[in-house]
Amino acid sequence: MDELSKLEERIDKLISLISELKQKIEDLEESNSRLQNAKQEVKKRVDGLIEKVDNLII
Repeated sequence: MDELSKLEERIDKLISLISELKQKIEDLEESNSRLQNAKQEVKKRVDGLIEKVDNLII
């Protein structure tokens, strides 16, 4: 029975680790999404500035 208890403990630890990893992955995906949105906004602004400069040069 002692072996069974050890196995149950290990399984509980693994489940806990998997849960923590899942949460970290979700956090990273959310962070990545925010960074992608910021990247798109910066690109829009840079493109707008380039267009303004081009219009001044022409």
